[in-house]
Amino acid sequence: MNRAIRRVVVGVDGSAGSLVALRKAAEEARHHHATLRPVLAYSSPMGDYVDMIWPPDPQTARSLDRAAFRQLNDACERALGGLPGDLRYAPAVGLGRPAPMLVQASAEDGDILVVGSGSQGALHRVLKGSVSRYCLRHCDCPVLVVAPTDSTGPDRQPSRAASSN
Repeated sequence: MNRAIRRVVVGVDGSAGSLVALRKAAEEARHHHATLRPVLAYSSPMGDYVDMIWPPDPQTARSLDRAAFRQLNDACERALGGLPGDLRYAPAVGLGRPAPMLVQASAEDGDILVVGSGSQGALHRVLKGSVSRYCLRHCDCPVLVVAPTDSTGPDRQPSRAASSN
């Protein structure tokens, strides 16, 4: 197995934690001269379980894909100030549950996966599960779990003054 990092895969859903993870992933991609691969998993308005039984028709699926790419680009705008011009950028969106999709998206040799630690309550974790825990258990690649930001706010990077302490 090759230990060189070639792709930095990051789970993005637009939440504050995922924006922090996206910033960290971009930093890692720059450090390793790797491709940044943000991944956004979505479900149709019918929900995850209905989608497994009755997937959306092709026209609806294309419409959902376009909306997901817009959401992913918006997240990049909010987290990074736009699409990263200084990085190889390979975004991906897909219909499905986030945790299994991230494990599958980070299955190539040379991948590292970056995920936010999440901030949902206990009830959410019981009903939906923890994406970061699932990825830690099932990924064959290194997984970096990023804690949510504290005083800088969900959509802002720390100022120079705050980061020079």
